[in-house]
Amino acid sequence: MMTRVLFVDDEQRVLDGLRRQLRGLRDEWEMEFCGSGAEALALMNEAPVDVVVSDMKMPGMNGAELLTRVSHEHPETVRIVLSGHADREAILKSVGPAHQYLAKPCEPEVVRATISRACALRRILRDENLKTLVSKIDALPSLPSLYLEITSALQDENTSLAAIGKLIGMDIGMSAQVLKVVNSAFFGIKREVADVTTAISYLGLDTIKALVLSAGVFKQFEGQELELFSLEGLWSHSQRTAHLARALAKAEGFEKEQIDQTFVSGMMHDVGKLVLIAGVPELYQQVLHRTEQGGTTSEAEREILGANHGELGGYLMGLWGLPDPVVEGVAYHVSPGSFPVDEISQITIVHAADAFAGHPWEQGLDLASHPLDEDYLTRIGALDRVPEWGQVCAAVVES
Repeated sequence: MMTRVLFVDDEQRVLDGLRRQLRGLRDEWEMEFCGSGAEALALMNEAPVDVVVSDMKMPGMNGAELLTRVSHEHPETVRIVLSGHADREAILKSVGPAHQYLAKPCEPEVVRATISRACALRRILRDENLKTLVSKIDALPSLPSLYLEITSALQDENTSLAAIGKLIGMDIGMSAQVLKVVNSAFFGIKREVADVTTAISYLGLDTIKALVLSAGVFKQFEGQELELFSLEGLWSHSQRTAHLARALAKAEGFEKEQIDQTFVSGMMHDVGKLVLIAGVPELYQQVLHRTEQGGTTSEAEREILGANHGELGGYLMGLWGLPDPVVEGVAYHVSPGSFPVDEISQITIVHAADAFAGHPWEQGLDLASHPLDEDYLTRIGALDRVPEWGQVCAAVVES
């Protein structure tokens, strides 16, 4: 089935230019072009659209308003802003409803690559209900105590950017949103950013304040408490996995950029669980009960949901435009053998760090208890690295 893409812009010359530049993709995409938000919604009501690409500043209904409507009425649709209006307030309003932001002028290849990547990610999830669930996510809930701490800090004129960065770096949801924003074309950064501290230095305190206090991009977790699950435990495990992943990446001689990406992947590796807990808590409760009866969490997720939390999290991070190595580390950390690369990569490191982070260290180092994919590690020639990785992780935890 062809991918259906809808372009929305009130300037006919822009639509004509897109139609001309993207003509070579007619065998891959079924493209529609319209001049207003109202026309776009009417067209989407007639037939589903896989991707909508909208200008920001349009009369009647602007791009943020259109994408907000689309997120409510057609949550399964990928939502992208393509705009030449660099108005910060308007752009920040689009951070929630838009999955990604592209700036005009934009090369046709960038438009093609962005849309193609978003559509390729959809193949990770076979269940349409899960795609809809993930696409609906406009903000990841934050740990209430951290949320309150950061909002309080932002209202204190004496709080430094470094202090804000440290707080945000402790939270899964806030870190993901900051990386989503900084990697958008609006900020014109020439390289992908996977380090939260660097991202915050680029954005600056005023933008962070606007995101938190005005745009409402960050929000505290308000879901129901689940049996057999601790939100604080999720944050603690994610922090530990991130630090272990960074140590293992250094031990393997990764470059600094790869180390940063691996750290973020470790921090975000369980973000899919957060999506499920916030979006379908009743179903995830079933997963938790099934796990208690035996088997792994990912096996129970696959049985009940049709996908595991890694795939869900990877899909969301990809939609948000995070760097490919981060997306891959999140998506494949549960089943690294599914990734067709036969060498030690960020995926390998996050997979190992996740396993070691769940180890009962106070009982001594027992490698046999680690849920590592031995077939995968054997395939890539890394199984003999496990004992040394265990020593690296033990040193990090003990320190």
